[in-house]
Amino acid sequence: MEKFVVNIVKYYYWFLVAIAASLMFGFRDVSSALILVVIGAVWYCHSTIRWKWFDGVVFLYLLYSLVSYFFVEYTYSARLYYLGIRAQIIPMLFYFIARSEQFKTDDFFENFKKPLFFAMVCGVYFYFFQPYFYVSYKAEVIWNNFDSNVNDLSGKLLYEFTRMSSFWPHSYFIGYASLFLFMYAAKKIVLDNCYRKFDLACFGLSFFCLFFAQQRVSIAFCVLFLVLLTVYATMKNLPARNLLYFLWAGAIVFGIGIFFIVMNYLDVDFVEYVLNRSVNYEGSIVGDRFALFERFFKDLSFFGSGLGRYGHGAVEEGYIGIPDSDYIRVVAELGFFGIAILLSICLYTLFCGLKIFKYAFFEFSTLCFCLVAMIGAAVWELGTLQPFLYWFCIGHIQSKFDRRDELQVEYEAYFKEMRKQDDQEENENTDDDKGEME
Repeated sequence: MEKFVVNIVKYYYWFLVAIAASLMFGFRDVSSALILVVIGAVWYCHSTIRWKWFDGVVFLYLLYSLVSYFFVEYTYSARLYYLGIRAQIIPMLFYFIARSEQFKTDDFFENFKKPLFFAMVCGVYFYFFQPYFYVSYKAEVIWNNFDSNVNDLSGKLLYEFTRMSSFWPHSYFIGYASLFLFMYAAKKIVLDNCYRKFDLACFGLSFFCLFFAQQRVSIAFCVLFLVLLTVYATMKNLPARNLLYFLWAGAIVFGIGIFFIVMNYLDVDFVEYVLNRSVNYEGSIVGDRFALFERFFKDLSFFGSGLGRYGHGAVEEGYIGIPDSDYIRVVAELGFFGIAILLSICLYTLFCGLKIFKYAFFEFSTLCFCLVAMIGAAVWELGTLQPFLYWFCIGHIQSKFDRRDELQVEYEAYFKEMRKQDDQEENENTDDDKGEME
């Protein structure tokens, strides 16, 4: 049973993609079953964790989040509390999973490549060919979720169809997942110089899907990430630097081509509408967040208003929520005390990650992105933004930091095994080709 539960978590992304696809085709949502799997994985993995003081800090944050409901001046809906547990506490358990011996390698990240690649290939097909079942599902979900007049809703609906989303009605999952897959593939290709053809395919496809998903923060972070990586690869004369140059050249040519198509074949009013929403969506991102802070200033306190009080669950249940900035939502729910603990966890982990940067490059980059995205998104509680991955990265950095003296040997053995497998596959393919010729 232990091996079964642990393997489900190791291939967690396959289940996320399968559930999203099943919902598109009208099947029942079975994502609740994954909650039991995650709890079971923590139960089986906790005995292999090398416990330290930092684990106590994370547990304190988890416990404080749970008890926050019982110490507010007024009682809010227990339903919101449950949704808060499901959205925020369950992903937090991935920290302890990542700290265990069963997850000390990078297999969790390796295993997300194929399901995400599959989702993106399907997303490309849905985006450009617009099959009926995809259009019907996406239109129905978006139409039912928006609370707007018909004219405004028609524009928003059309705008959403310009954003690649694959099996999901909105583009958040693909927009964020594209960035994560791109950064992980870049790590293997550029820094590790230990990759396969599939990694190159992931590198190119994720970069393509990233821009068609039109998630602003993902695109902006990717550009910054790519600039810094190109500078570093050039300064260090890394073998894969030419691939980065080719990517830049391809992106420029592709951008010119898209610009030509937009200017010559699309309606001017629609292009203006898309640009207004993408670049200046109902005001500037900074101005909107200050307005949000001002609106909820009276609700901010040292200990907060309780877990789940202002999350996406509150919005779906018809309550006032803060769905667009976790810097504000966390303060409103868990108070200044809660946000202080959360940021302390993140900043100390980044400090540890810097000391083992070569071995925690992906986890470090992902956590940096999380802190940036918090300005305008609910990265710690909205499932399609994959909050479990941020907690897993935090736990993985801490786990690697504990055995930092062993990492060099571990990674040399890991790369040696990968190259051995590649040689075996190449020999098998050569033997097959000889057999066909004979």
